[in-house]
Amino acid sequence: MAHLVALIAVLFWSGSFLAAARLRQDLTVAEALAARFIPVFVGSGLLLLWRRPRFARAAWPRILALGLCGVVLYNIFFFLGLGSVPSGTAALIIALNPVFTALGARFVLGEEFGLRRVLGLLLALGGVYVVVRYGAGRSVDWPYLSAAALLTVAPVLWAAYNILGRGLPSGTSSLDATLALLFVGSAPLVFLVDRHTVAVLASSPAASFAALYLAVPCTLVGFTAWLWALKRLPAGEVAVFVFLNPLLANVWSWLIEGTKLTPAFIVGGLLLLVGVGLVVVRKEWIVRR
Repeated sequence: MAHLVALIAVLFWSGSFLAAARLRQDLTVAEALAARFIPVFVGSGLLLLWRRPRFARAAWPRILALGLCGVVLYNIFFFLGLGSVPSGTAALIIALNPVFTALGARFVLGEEFGLRRVLGLLLALGGVYVVVRYGAGRSVDWPYLSAAALLTVAPVLWAAYNILGRGLPSGTSSLDATLALLFVGSAPLVFLVDRHTVAVLASSPAASFAALYLAVPCTLVGFTAWLWALKRLPAGEVAVFVFLNPLLANVWSWLIEGTKLTPAFIVGGLLLLVGVGLVVVRKEWIVRR
């Protein structure tokens, strides 16, 4: 059951790239943020009222920081990048999340990185270069390169989110903390809504569906399902599911948009995923298996 729940979460997340790109066709970054996070703000608020959690005073600075990194800043750079970067390429760039998390943990938490992980980092970055430079199937101009660079900031911010999350006081419920950070992170984004946003969502069923898909399955359901699976599976086993995200995102892009996968894209994607695997999978987990 835990494997199935983790798979469902990844299936939802793999469609987020197409949904976010669809929103960016009609809305600015600020409007897309508002469209996605108004339902998240309402949903997380209602769930918090129902659960009535209590947090230690020491947990609140960490929850506020998590909301800033994981909701506000991450999604700003995510939507900025998807303005010009194809969804399949974006999925591979976002797959650098575990690499930046391991690298950040080395310098912030003093965790071991090692030669194998250094090699994995170099392979992953080389794969990103090949995909962005040769595999996107479009001209490499400044708007495209700048958007790819902005998108790369998103996994860096998610790495900061992961590292901050490890410092929550003991006894803090992961589910309640997630709902709280979604609520406080979504709150300022609600004020970005304007008449144009409402008019576009009211007149475009596709844009409205994309916003709701990002808010409910990807955020409220996806985050909760992932946390539930994390409590029941070994960390190394959960990491395997990360590799499905770029693959599934490109399958959706091929099925829905007819995107063709070039040889350079496939080679670069394989380099990236092998590099991420070298960073994520622990030596003792490989031996145990």
